[in-house]
Amino acid sequence: TDFHYAANGTDSSLEIKPLQIEDEGTYKCEITYLAVQEACSVVQFVNLTTYALPTYPKMRFEDGSPVGNGSVVGPFDEGVTLIISCESGGGKPVARVSWWNGTQELTAGEYTAAVEEDGSGLGRNVLRLPVSRHHLDSTLVCEAVNPAITAPFISFVTLDVNVPPVGVDVTVGATEIHEGDTVVLYCVARGAKPAATLTWLNGSTPLGDVETAINVEVESTEEHNADNTFETRSRLEFDATRFENGQTFRCEATNQVLKNRGEEPMSSQVTLDVRYAPIVRVTPENITVNESMDILIFCQYSANPLQLTHVNWFQDKRLVDVAGNPEKYGNGDVEHPTLLIKNSSANDMGNYTCRVSNEVGVSDVVNTASVSVLFRPQVQVIMDPTEPVSEEDRVNVTLICDVVKSNPETLVRVRWYLEGGLLKELPECYSQNSSLSASYSEMLCDIDPSRLLLENVFKDFQGNYSCEGMNEAGWGQRSSEAELIVHYRPGQASISHQPKNVVKGQSLELTCNVDDPGRPAATTFTWYRGTHLVPDEISATWVINPVSLETNDNFTCVPVNSEGEGERASVNINVLAAPSFIERLQPYHGAVMNSAEVSLSCRVECSPLCNVSWLKDDQPLLNQSHYEIASKVMPADPNSGDLESVLSTLTWRMSMWRDGTLDRDQDNANYTCTSSDNEAGPGVTSHTFFRVEYPPEEIEVSNTMIQIIENEKAPKVECRASSYPEATYVWQHEGETVYKGSVLAMNHNIRRQQAGEYQCIAQNRHGKMTASTSFDILFKPECKIDRTDGGSGEDAFILLICRAEANPQEVTFRWRMSNETLTQDVTSEGLESRLRLPATSDSLATYSCFVNNTIGESIACEIDVTGVAGIIHPGDDNIIVISAIVAAVIVLVIIICVVIILICRRQRQAGKCELPF
Repeated sequence: TDFHYAANGTDSSLEIKPLQIEDEGTYKCEITYLAVQEACSVVQFVNLTTYALPTYPKMRFEDGSPVGNGSVVGPFDEGVTLIISCESGGGKPVARVSWWNGTQELTAGEYTAAVEEDGSGLGRNVLRLPVSRHHLDSTLVCEAVNPAITAPFISFVTLDVNVPPVGVDVTVGATEIHEGDTVVLYCVARGAKPAATLTWLNGSTPLGDVETAINVEVESTEEHNADNTFETRSRLEFDATRFENGQTFRCEATNQVLKNRGEEPMSSQVTLDVRYAPIVRVTPENITVNESMDILIFCQYSANPLQLTHVNWFQDKRLVDVAGNPEKYGNGDVEHPTLLIKNSSANDMGNYTCRVSNEVGVSDVVNTASVSVLFRPQVQVIMDPTEPVSEEDRVNVTLICDVVKSNPETLVRVRWYLEGGLLKELPECYSQNSSLSASYSEMLCDIDPSRLLLENVFKDFQGNYSCEGMNEAGWGQRSSEAELIVHYRPGQASISHQPKNVVKGQSLELTCNVDDPGRPAATTFTWYRGTHLVPDEISATWVINPVSLETNDNFTCVPVNSEGEGERASVNINVLAAPSFIERLQPYHGAVMNSAEVSLSCRVECSPLCNVSWLKDDQPLLNQSHYEIASKVMPADPNSGDLESVLSTLTWRMSMWRDGTLDRDQDNANYTCTSSDNEAGPGVTSHTFFRVEYPPEEIEVSNTMIQIIENEKAPKVECRASSYPEATYVWQHEGETVYKGSVLAMNHNIRRQQAGEYQCIAQNRHGKMTASTSFDILFKPECKIDRTDGGSGEDAFILLICRAEANPQEVTFRWRMSNETLTQDVTSEGLESRLRLPATSDSLATYSCFVNNTIGESIACEIDVTGVAGIIHPGDDNIIVISAIVAAVIVLVIIICVVIILICRRQRQAGKCELPF
């Protein structure tokens, strides 16, 4: 009675909503039959079992802290035991909770269940998992299952696991190492997470991060592997020396896992075999013997490999021929490197070195053995200062008798020579001059005889000096000569020049001569033009080409060497100019016949000055009443570079000509300007042709009126005028230039638009003049017909107007209707003809108009008269009926075609349709 139910006939249903755990139990359905006298009941029983959904699994660490579903936990070092629990409550029956790694159930989990009275409860699984490399990036899944669900409820976590490296390997980049080679060592640590840190050690000394005895270069890289571990690579690079031979280089790898365990880093090492050339040391380093004694010098060495291939001895860097001179030398080979020098002499003195070789290379020189053998001195002269001295400075020069070879090296006496003659012997304490006191003589003995002081040196001190020295063994040979160089200024200069006569436009060579060029000899010469320095000229010879006005000046030269300037010299150059035109006559000169002033001028440069005269037609112009000659001397012009010149002007006295006008025929002539010679060169001459000029006049055209039929070729028209200079011609039509030249030539068929006046313009610099010609273009008529309707009713009419265009304009008209010529109701006047028609149906037709002139008859112009507004014409009804019938037939044909197309579309698949077209 606590539930809803429904009955329908003999059916009854019980709905439990919502279903609760408490609804579990046995249910009875009782059916009572009332149709009989006594009630009869039938009872049916059913057992109802209820399930409850479990909760989604919740995960916790051992300390009770929650773990989020889908989270990453860790990192956990390899070997650590992970304790994590998973529980699901509320399920009926209690959910079974289990741990999975992929498809494998983890047996390390311990499952427990807590059941309530109603059959529900809490399922819990505690997983104690020793973490290993196998668990890298693995996912742990917790499943909760009971009959109430069709698929497990799951939660999962991803493990973050740290592991140590699985191994370290060290390899060498080269199979054989020589000293000086670049050694490359490679270290690889694999399978670490986090990535391993690599450290290089030489023995127990770290490399790379601390200062070491060798210069190293360390480069490390990391590579992420597919299993989420790292492969760390390190490259150690350094230049091999002999000191790395036999040394052990170790690579250590560690990461946080090893550090947390307190374990030592993993390592791998390699021992280097560095092959190097021998290192040699000679002993003893100092040997002093008397002449004829034997000398023994030891050659001690270290090398890898130890076996020698060559042994060489050097005396003062010169190879000692041990094998080729067995009487002088002993040993000194690969079996016995020690050198034995027999019966020593002065030639055996020097520094000895031993160089040996193995298969790697040759040894370097580390030290030397100095061998000293007593012998007489060999000397040379050294000067202080060593470079040349200047006379200007008056410095002191010290000459040193320097010992080249001597044993003992101390000189007790020195003889000095100048140019081979004895100059002085030092010290002077053995002088026989009785006037010297004993104390002064003793003072002279205390000086250094190897030094000779020259005081306040000037050029007389220069020369070749030599010396010879004496030690305890006696006097040695005289030295070679050493030159003392004293620099001094150049002497007095002088200037010569070629040629003697300096002419403008030619070449001038100035030479600076100096008798004593100084020391060093002067190679630089300073030149002045007047007071101005010429910066680009520094040689003894200065070539000026060409000579110009600037050359007419005073020139100075100064010889110069490193000591300074010598005595300068000067010369004054007077420039001559051969006659030459500054302004010459133009080849042609014209003047207008009525000019108010006419003149010619020329200007001649000449120094010394020359005379300028004039000629007409090669005849001298002297005291002519019709001409005036004026000459003027022009000074030199620095701006143009012209020397002095003569400006001469020839002027026409126009008042002496008839009417003050030049005669265009008689006054045309050749005029010449000529100069006399001077000492610089011959005279010059310039010519001009003089002509009287006038503007265009007497202009005329070859044809002033031209009649031509259209589309025919136009004739040429020539225009000529008298003028000087010759006129230029242009032709203009309607203000536009159409042709340039004296002949108007239209090289095409002419058109009527080109009719009209053409003007010829002749022009020169003195004026212009015009003439004209006219073109009359003839063409046959052209016409058109216009229609005008007028009147009304019976007075209505149609007016056809034929208008014509023609040249000549004297025309006649002819009208036709079909093939009939019309003469009635036709009126013509000028270029227009009118045809008047009654506005009836009889006038409906095609009309033609013909126009004729002397050139020909026009093409017929036509007009169709088809009707008049407001008039019904016989026959119009027939036209309308026929048009309606035609339209109906067209519509019927279109309908039939549409019906046939629709039927064919339905029957096309059966192939039964045949189109009638």
